Amino acid sequence: MTETATSYTSYFVSTMSIIMWRSGQLLLGLTTVVLAGLYFKQDSLLYHPEIGNMPRDPAKNPRGYRSPADYKIPFEDVQIICDDGVKVHAWLMFGSTSTSTSGMSTLPTIVFFHGNAGNIGFRLPNMVHMIRRLEVNILMVEYRGYGRSDSSVSPSEKGIKLDGQAALRFIQNHPKIDPTKIFMFGRSLGGAAAFATAQYAQKNDHKDIIHPLKGVIVENTFTSIADMVDALMPLVAKVKSLVLAIGWNSLEIVPALECPILYLAGSDDEIVPHSHMLTLHKNTVKSSLNRLHVIKYGTHNESWTQGGEMYWEAFASFLAGALSITNTAHIVDSVDAGYPSPTTFKKEL
Repeated sequence: MTETATSYTSYFVSTMSIIMWRSGQLLLGLTTVVLAGLYFKQDSLLYHPEIGNMPRDPAKNPRGYRSPADYKIPFEDVQIICDDGVKVHAWLMFGSTSTSTSGMSTLPTIVFFHGNAGNIGFRLPNMVHMIRRLEVNILMVEYRGYGRSDSSVSPSEKGIKLDGQAALRFIQNHPKIDPTKIFMFGRSLGGAAAFATAQYAQKNDHKDIIHPLKGVIVENTFTSIADMVDALMPLVAKVKSLVLAIGWNSLEIVPALECPILYLAGSDDEIVPHSHMLTLHKNTVKSSLNRLHVIKYGTHNESWTQGGEMYWEAFASFLAGALSITNTAHIVDSVDAGYPSPTTFKKEL
């Protein structure tokens, strides 16, 4: 090999080494930027107080989605103060005028935790049907950063857990509400909030401020955010241990919960894999009443409209069963499957 050829070979190798080193630096830099973006922006990827052109304030919603007054349902419009001073908006909707001699409602009360998108007004049709079909009161909680709740703070896992705790204390101390007949309900993200609040209640029910819950109902919720990343973002799943700061790990909570639990699971959920609900039900091992109702062909937001009479029968039967329990005997009911019926209900966001 001539001296010139050797010189060219050495130059080529040196140049390629520099190019590869700089390419590696660029790739590392881009990866770092992407990971940092995912880390710092993940809350905004999960929580959506506003959807497109939909208003943040329920009062600006289309008619029928503005307030319980649209349905002539008696209610209180309240602001609940959390432990960190944040105020969250809620509607306390009363199912009937049936009261005890002390003026307290004789009906059970459901604390309703909504999904991750939009204000609480868009859930009004669902709440109205709950009130009329189940004969309950409902406290509809609007997470911080959503609707008419405090918008000076952004929604977060830690913050929403505080919202749930404050809502529970508020409803159990309300003079018109029986504190021994409180249920949690949550759909999608709301299911994780319901489980977290139930965990708080169980840990504090030996204290004077908290009564034991009568039960928890969840619909199309997930096992954890980490598992949802695996299902929805497989490329990010490979690096989730480096960037994921949101937990919402219900699978860690349910094995220890002792109150009655009902799982309302749409078999065709297009967002949360149906297996998540089945896994949660299977791991609910200490609950005094553990039921699973499958809505055949039920989708993520529409299962409550697609389940027909069987959906409401399963819901009402669970409430009655939970209210009748006076001990901690462990009961696992057989799984029942619902069948869809035609419906004209509006889509829930």
